[in-house]
Amino acid sequence: MSGIVSKNAGRGSGIIGAGDIGADAVDGSNIADDAIDSEHYTDGSIDNAHIADDAIDSEHYADGSIDNAHIADDAIDSEHYADGSIDNAHIADDALDSEHYADGSIDTAHIADNAITLAKMAGGTDGNIISFDASGDPVAIATGSDGQVLTSAGAGAPPAFEAAAGGGLWEYISTVTASTSATLAFTNMADGYDYRYVIEELFVSADTAVIRAQLGVTTPTYRTSGYLSVATTIINNNSSQSTEATAHIMLTAENEASGTGTDEGIKYSELTLINPAGTSVATMVMGFIFLYGHSPQAQVQHFGSFYNTADEAHTAIKFFMSTGTITTGNILQYRRKRS
Repeated sequence: MSGIVSKNAGRGSGIIGAGDIGADAVDGSNIADDAIDSEHYTDGSIDNAHIADDAIDSEHYADGSIDNAHIADDAIDSEHYADGSIDNAHIADDALDSEHYADGSIDTAHIADNAITLAKMAGGTDGNIISFDASGDPVAIATGSDGQVLTSAGAGAPPAFEAAAGGGLWEYISTVTASTSATLAFTNMADGYDYRYVIEELFVSADTAVIRAQLGVTTPTYRTSGYLSVATTIINNNSSQSTEATAHIMLTAENEASGTGTDEGIKYSELTLINPAGTSVATMVMGFIFLYGHSPQAQVQHFGSFYNTADEAHTAIKFFMSTGTITTGNILQYRRKRS
C-alpha cells in the first residue's frame, strides 16, 4: 500500500478511501502528536468536555468577549480592579459607609458648607463657650460663676469669665412686697457695694403717716439714734419746708405725710446708700420721693442722712411708717460694685 488515503478512491485502485474507514475506527493511537490543527475542527465542536481544567488563559479570550453572563457571582475581588478604575458611575447610591473611609480621609474639601449641625458636634460642658487659642485651634472657655461677664484677655489669648468691673450698672437683687406689713426689711447688704432702693406705689393704713427707715447691724439690731437726717419738701401750692431727725432716716418731712384718701400714697421714691456695709466712712443716704399727700397735695421731697455715731457695718435696712402699717406696694433692691 502506498499509505495514501483518498476520499473518492475505491479498493481497486490500491488507495484507501474515506469510505474504506469504518466509523470510530481512527482513535488517538492512530493520530500523530500535534497533527490536528484549527482547520480540522468542525465549528462549535470543542465543548466544555474537551477543554482541560486551567487550559484557557487571557490570550485565548477575544477582546470584550467576557460579559456579565460569563462572570460568576462574587468572582470579582480587589485584585481584579485596575488602579483608579472604580469611579462615581460604578458606585451605587448609599453604598459607602463609615467602614469604607480611611482614617482622616474626609477633609474640609469633602464637607459641604453649613453641613455640620449642633447634633453632629461632640458633647461639652453646660455653659462653656467655644473660642480659639493662640494657635488658632478651637478651645472651650470654662463656665463662669453667677454674675461674672465674658472678658477679653487681649490678642493671643482666649477670653475668660471674670467679675464685672467696678462702677458698672446697677444689678437687681430682690423685691419685698407689702401686705399690711409693719416693716419691710432687707438684711443682705455686703461690703464693697452701693445700694439703691426703689419704692413703687406704697399705700398706708393710717392718715398722716410718714415713711421712715433705720439701719441695722448683724442679727440685725436696728439703730434708733445717732442719725443726722433732713428732708426738704416742695408742694404744688408753691410752698416749701424742711425738717430734721436723729432717730431715723427721713424720706419725707415729718409734717408732710401720706394719707388714706383716693390715690393718696407714696407714688415713687429712690434712695441710695454709699457702701453701707463698709467701716471706713459713715453710712450716707440720699434720695428723693414723690407722694400724693393727705391734704391732698402733690409733693416732691429730697432727703439726705448719715449715721454719725460710728463708722460701722450696716448690713440691714428696714422701712416703716410713723403710724399704722404698709398695706400694699413694693420696694426693689439694687446694688453696684464699687471696684
